[in-house]
Amino acid sequence: MDPAEVPASSLDAPPALLEVVLRPAGLHVRLGAPAGEDLLVALARGADGAWEDVDVLPAGSAEEVLEVAAEAGDRVRLASEDGSRVSGTAAVVDPDAEPAVAEPDAVPVPEVPQDSTAPEVPQEAGTAEQPRALDEQPAAGAPEVAEPEVAEPEVAEPEVDEPEVDEAVWQLASALEERHPEWSAHPQGPVLHVHGRFGNTFRVAAEALSAGAGEVRAVCAISARGDFTLLVAQGRELLRADERAGVPTQWRHYDLPAHIDAAALAQNPDAERRCRRVQRLLPGQPPEGALTVLREAGVDVSAALDRCTA
Repeated sequence: MDPAEVPASSLDAPPALLEVVLRPAGLHVRLGAPAGEDLLVALARGADGAWEDVDVLPAGSAEEVLEVAAEAGDRVRLASEDGSRVSGTAAVVDPDAEPAVAEPDAVPVPEVPQDSTAPEVPQEAGTAEQPRALDEQPAAGAPEVAEPEVAEPEVAEPEVDEPEVDEAVWQLASALEERHPEWSAHPQGPVLHVHGRFGNTFRVAAEALSAGAGEVRAVCAISARGDFTLLVAQGRELLRADERAGVPTQWRHYDLPAHIDAAALAQNPDAERRCRRVQRLLPGQPPEGALTVLREAGVDVSAALDRCTA
């Protein structure tokens, strides 16, 4: 028997997998309790498929929609980053798959004789047949009354001072909306904000930052639930802030090699761990040097990271 088929018995084991359901946006994973750490999400395709790491479930998440392609019957499990603790497995369920239903036998419809006619209903005495004309014409010679015209008051639109935004941010926003029609992108000062119904905000922000080709240095991806990931690039340094409902902001600091950009980092959990700086951080506190990177990118550190006025 595959060891992953037996739920871990350690007290530090990942939370139990309650359900894994196919959704239009991806794979909806629901846990029995919030994750206490980042967990690797592994997928085995079919009954005999090999396990492969496909995503990372952030710490504090009790449910998440992952951008993972799967089919009904595939198996999913969670594991700690060092692989020492593994959850039980759960089979992928497709709620749209309907069982085949046999069509009922056709019921014969009795034929109606052609010479059968409905009985006539006698008209009550004293009642006259009403005319069928739909439009009532005014009486001859009656003057026409014109409706008074009501002038609508003019409302002066307030003048709004638009902040100066680099043209590259506007161009990237238009390019992302063309590539993903379900996203909405716009500049917020020097930061590009991306809104949409997605689960993995890290991958969305990383895709947008890499698409900026170095000309856009700060991206904030905000999901419909209010979760967000802020990415700020400074040379080969990458600063990341994640926030989930009810969980303090989680910071990470990366040093990227020349052959890996933000998008490749988000797609490769192993590279994400290797490029991460080893730092002891307090919950919600940014790492050393983070404020310098944020200020040099033009991010207002005195305001909320996901501040959006659009």
